[in-house]
Amino acid sequence: MPRITIAGRLDHVAIAADNTDAMAAWYEKVLGLVIHVSAGPNPPQTQKIHLIGPPSSVGINSGMMIEVMPKNDTPRHDRNSHESGISHVAWYVPDFDAALEHLKANNVKFLSDVISAVGGGRIISFADCEGNMTQIVERK
Repeated sequence: MPRITIAGRLDHVAIAADNTDAMAAWYEKVLGLVIHVSAGPNPPQTQKIHLIGPPSSVGINSGMMIEVMPKNDTPRHDRNSHESGISHVAWYVPDFDAALEHLKANNVKFLSDVISAVGGGRIISFADCEGNMTQIVERK
């Protein structure tokens, strides 16, 4: 029987934020992402939704985006990397050392030391402006 693939590529991961404008601005400043689309707010929400991702001439058709959406009233709890559900978002960087220095210059909160990446290379985990775990990774 032939294999049927219904998923072509990852389009986006959603993060529910306390402040969607501030989170989108943080990802722009610290990771160099850009806002491709902003929409809303759609009542009863009072904040916009932003689709952010790497700079691209094809905008939202490039995939690899984050949807920054307003959170609901459920209290946030501290998460660790092996808790059920989506754990973190990892971004490939072509120059790990330069990216690491950029993160340090932007005073990010590191959640780990630099460790070996599965399959080769290096990874480091850090928190975004609202405490969500993200990583930079090099592949070798």
